[in-house]
Amino acid sequence: MTNEIIKFEHVAKKFGKNEVISDLNFSIDKGEFITALGSSGSGKTTTLKMINGLEKPTKGEIIVNEQNLKNCNLVDLRRHIGYVVQSIGLFPHMTIAQNIAVTPNLLGWNKHKISQRVDDLLTQVGLDPEEYRNRYPMQLSGGQQQRVGVARALSTNPPIMLFDEPFSALDAITRQNLQQEIKSLHQKLSNKTFFFVTHDINEALFLGDRVMVMNRGKVEQFDTPEKLITQPATEYVRQLLDTVHQNEVLWEHFK
Repeated sequence: MTNEIIKFEHVAKKFGKNEVISDLNFSIDKGEFITALGSSGSGKTTTLKMINGLEKPTKGEIIVNEQNLKNCNLVDLRRHIGYVVQSIGLFPHMTIAQNIAVTPNLLGWNKHKISQRVDDLLTQVGLDPEEYRNRYPMQLSGGQQQRVGVARALSTNPPIMLFDEPFSALDAITRQNLQQEIKSLHQKLSNKTFFFVTHDINEALFLGDRVMVMNRGKVEQFDTPEKLITQPATEYVRQLLDTVHQNEVLWEHFK
């Protein structure tokens, strides 16, 4: 029995005449933390959106959790995929508890089960349920709102979690703290698959079990952080790594 939970086979994507993805072939195993790294326009967010059917490929096959996206119920599929975005998208008129409970309510969970799940999730993401359950999004900081966004995405215990540059709008200290927390959360959650889009090479290398480096709709290298650093496969990957070395040189200059 295969351990693959996501598979792309010769996937291409066009918007009009503009081909943003040319020929994607990769697979992701259950439980992996994958980071997708690339500059704006590289195709990484389009790839993420194709995983949950928000974008459909122009050609090729996408298999998610043993379902071919061409002939599965996409609404049902999305209910079993957590999705965390940069803008968070919390409903301002709902309490934090109500925001987290949106999908469980749609699925008809009973009130006691929902209440218990909300409290468990708030605790998991480092927010005291007694203090935060009845607050509204505007009463939270950006970092706290992002934690709630993660809790909401985890509400139905999905096997797959998608993150679309969730920390890019946050200040550096909050961002670093959340990176640590999301990595620890993945280690604690049994067999969850995380697919995390970023344009920050340090974030990608820190978080990912494997890093998918994308450029102009193609995968330049899909490897462990160690392999990327020690054996860059293309000139583009080498250039990305050079930016890290430049930062190191800068810091050495000020010591």
